[in-house]
Amino acid sequence: MNKRGNGGTIVFMSILILLGVAGYFIYNSTMFEREKPKIVIEDVLYWNLKEPLNFKITDNEKLKFYKIALTDGQNDIVLSSNVLNEPKKEVTEELKVPKWALSINKKELYFVVEAVDGSNWNFFQGNKEVKNFKVIIDTKKPNTYLINSSYKITRGGSALSIFRAEDENLDSITIETNYGKNLTPIPFYKKGYYLILAPWNIDSNEFNAKVVAKDKAGNISILPLKHFIENKKYKSSNITLKDDFLNGKITSLFEELNPEVDAQTPLEKFMYINEKERQKNEDLIHEITSKVPQNLIDNFSIELFYPLRNGASVASFGDKRYFFYNNKQVSQSSHVGLDLASTEIADITANDSAEVVYVGFNGIYGNMLILYHGLGIFSLYAHCSSVLVSKGNIVKKGDIIAKTGKTGLAIGDHLHFGILIQGVEVRPEEWMDKSWIKTNIYEIIENAKKLIDNAS
Repeated sequence: MNKRGNGGTIVFMSILILLGVAGYFIYNSTMFEREKPKIVIEDVLYWNLKEPLNFKITDNEKLKFYKIALTDGQNDIVLSSNVLNEPKKEVTEELKVPKWALSINKKELYFVVEAVDGSNWNFFQGNKEVKNFKVIIDTKKPNTYLINSSYKITRGGSALSIFRAEDENLDSITIETNYGKNLTPIPFYKKGYYLILAPWNIDSNEFNAKVVAKDKAGNISILPLKHFIENKKYKSSNITLKDDFLNGKITSLFEELNPEVDAQTPLEKFMYINEKERQKNEDLIHEITSKVPQNLIDNFSIELFYPLRNGASVASFGDKRYFFYNNKQVSQSSHVGLDLASTEIADITANDSAEVVYVGFNGIYGNMLILYHGLGIFSLYAHCSSVLVSKGNIVKKGDIIAKTGKTGLAIGDHLHFGILIQGVEVRPEEWMDKSWIKTNIYEIIENAKKLIDNAS
């Protein structure tokens, strides 16, 4: 009796152990994994019935089947149904517009996406995921039109345009230029209106710009910005490099910069500073001055720029410089600011209320600060002996912000003064001209506001 009882206990315990081992195997085996497939797409889709829609379905092991259907609430149409003979962890489906969809009058549809993996879980049925995605049908492109603009733009200068862009599903507005720079419009006065102060890069012999408005469904509207074109010519200079300059200022600045480059001779050091270091410094300037706040502007005023009292111009904007050594051209650069000089260590003053957005040493520019004035306009002050403000400060008209000097690649004490609009250097002279500002900025804004009010 006891032996038979002990034998039964052993068999029962063995069965429990086997069941436990089997359960552990099933629970942990990839053949019985329990993770559902993932359907990757936006919860709400916008469709212009022109471009195909892309669906991505993934699984941590292998997909077995998926189906995509479109429904208007009454009729279901299967657009794609596939059984995968070869296991895949990911499939991408590009759905083109079915012909019947072109006659749809409804603004909303739904995609129903079903995916099943190859797991043996759920009694060998696999893990199943079903998702519904709302589709908003939008075949109308954004409405764009010009309100007012500057009559003329000069090479190296800028022009103002004010326009309207409206769409219930508006996604982005960009101003594209022929020289590769994309500009950001600033909200203006009332909802749906925008302002763009567009610069003409001096390195480009032509200028054209256009508003590109795109909605969430991919519909695009293009609005050219038209101005009378004045292709101003700029000075070019041939400069002979002297040994005392190379052995003095260049060698001293190179040692101060201490770059990790193999430049042995003073000429090689000059070429590095004038080309590689200059590019690095200008890249930083362009990055800082391309960041434009998107606060709505309903008015704008700016004082004339006269940063250096009794300052004389010693180098002009746009001067193309060609450098020669031993009668051979060795390098070149463009001067994208206005050099002003008076007495040594002279006061540099702010023209208007502005925010300090950069203070620091910037290679060939030496000690430098940048102010933001609104409308995408930045002013730059370089070669300073000292800077008297800090980043984040708000300066006001007449504040002494720095002292002139000869830091960076400067031979004599002077101020390198620059104006940049959305990361592009422009002629400072325009912003020192009361008549130009009145005609090209103030009058354009005021007339645009009247037109907008009359249209409301």
